[in-house]
Amino acid sequence: MLSAKNLTCVRNQRVLFENLSLELNAGQLMYVTGPNGAGKTTLLRSLVGLNQLQHGEITFNQQNISECGTNILFIGHKPAINEWLTAEQNLLHWLSLTQVQADSTELLYKVGLTGLTDVPVRYLSAGQKRRVALVRMWISQAKIWVLDEPFTSIDHKGVEVLTALFKRHKENGGYVIVTSHQSLPESIVDQEFKLAYRF
Repeated sequence: MLSAKNLTCVRNQRVLFENLSLELNAGQLMYVTGPNGAGKTTLLRSLVGLNQLQHGEITFNQQNISECGTNILFIGHKPAINEWLTAEQNLLHWLSLTQVQADSTELLYKVGLTGLTDVPVRYLSAGQKRRVALVRMWISQAKIWVLDEPFTSIDHKGVEVLTALFKRHKENGGYVIVTSHQSLPESIVDQEFKLAYRF
């Protein structure tokens, strides 16, 4: 179980959320919603240990989240890719870091980047850059996926592919936490967690 208890976060002298608690079980997807500025990105970054909280505790299977690095895949709103490298070079770098054995050509085909493998990422469209970032989901062995706006700049076919990937991860006992300006299919959402804007 992924558990967060009594989380409080203050940014720029404004309380984003206070005494916030949530729980997510294996095989579930949580859809985090709320208006701009409500703290969705901050909450996601806090859940993976990237933001410092004023109060609260986050655990995964009763272990502090700060000790669960290899069990977490976090993909933020920014793609976090090296735009001077090609899509394949970015992928090979991630494979070397995770020590996962995979066919880079096949993976790039799955995300619709065939024919663009040797093009520096800086020359790709916004949607193609997003696909380069999201290819990490195909190779990730992490149990927890935390994804901030993964559908940004992705076309309808890409949304279908990601949705199928979420389903597969859930069926394998994974955890998914996602924010999106696009509505998620009800069939894959197990919990909706709504944040309100605090003045």
